[in-house]
Amino acid sequence: MKQNLFFFLILLAMNPYGVTAGNEIKNDQHKYPSYLHQIQGSLIEDHEADWYAEQYVGWLDQALQKQKDEKAWLNCFLAKDYEMMRSQEYIDRDSVYSVLLNLIDMYIPDTYVYYTCAYMGINRGLPESHEYGRKAFDMLPKKKSFFDYDTWVSFLKLFGEKEHSTFAREYFNSGLYSKELIQVNLNELNSMEKGGIFVGNGDATIIPKWLIQDGMGKHRDKLLLCYSFMYNPDYCKRIYNELGIGDVPEIPVISDYEEYERYILHVIDEISVRTGRKLYMSKYNSDDCYLIWKERETLYDLGLVYQVSMDEEIDIFKEQERIFNNTDFSYLDKPLTKKAWIADNRMSSSLSSNFYQLMLYYKRLNNQADYQKVLDMSIKAVKRIYDETWRERAQETLDIIKNHEFDEKDD
Repeated sequence: MKQNLFFFLILLAMNPYGVTAGNEIKNDQHKYPSYLHQIQGSLIEDHEADWYAEQYVGWLDQALQKQKDEKAWLNCFLAKDYEMMRSQEYIDRDSVYSVLLNLIDMYIPDTYVYYTCAYMGINRGLPESHEYGRKAFDMLPKKKSFFDYDTWVSFLKLFGEKEHSTFAREYFNSGLYSKELIQVNLNELNSMEKGGIFVGNGDATIIPKWLIQDGMGKHRDKLLLCYSFMYNPDYCKRIYNELGIGDVPEIPVISDYEEYERYILHVIDEISVRTGRKLYMSKYNSDDCYLIWKERETLYDLGLVYQVSMDEEIDIFKEQERIFNNTDFSYLDKPLTKKAWIADNRMSSSLSSNFYQLMLYYKRLNNQADYQKVLDMSIKAVKRIYDETWRERAQETLDIIKNHEFDEKDD
């Protein structure tokens, strides 16, 4: 039961998929019905659960008809995987994966597609998935796709494989990753002090930072912790060993998700305490961390990132001013990805109000020039939100900030 819980948490948090391997896998010459689409990662093309469900049915039909068609099987598996990730309903993932993997093993055993699907479907991220991942990585197509890079850069980092830095550098140099999303993450790293520890997840806030470190050679002093990886005990042990900070805190008796999440945050806290390095977290995909750390009143909003501070007070206005004035917001003139990305709504909406404290600070000081700079950036962030509902909510929040009137109760 505990193992399944860990697997689900890792699966829920990672979301590393991209474009399928296309003409690099066998039988790609087949023609498919026009309603079927190549399943792509959220950074390339994002959809809701119902769309993926329809694609799964169609690709499964094609796979069963053609049997040896690797492209059909991979699209079938990815469509179901995305459907389950996007679905709000409970789904017995282990049973679904088991059925699909048995079919794939029957028709295309010992292939890149089979080992890739097995890695993704058999306790992904835990030690028992390593064998399948290693076999798939060793069979990588010479011409790699977004899917190949995104999936295996995470695998190599999770398991501490020696090829990670070289592969991440190759990924960055391929030009496949969004330059705008790279800039977003570069801005976050620029917000941190030297040697800081960053906690984040997935293709929005952690993979781009690996590419910045290994591809651009920047911010290599920072320690990047993938939050979902912390559910793998071997990953935690390796981090502690590499830092030379002793043993990982023992796992207590745990009865539910929240208790284990508190334990993981304790493990992360200990890394900060034992190394004396400041701890930061993303504002885009760390809701659970935020709620727990906020309970302890140790979370400071620096504008682009949160800082977890154990024993010091931080001048929020001074820090937000420093970060704002040293941040490149030029990416706001372009979408983060070529096609609509659901996460872009959340990220742009968040950015539109990230510096609200600084705006109110300038407004109270009657510093119209600096107030207008922050306001202009926030307006740009609102305008680039492509979903109407998200855009209206962000505008309402911004209007509240703009119309705020101070009284004697305000500090």
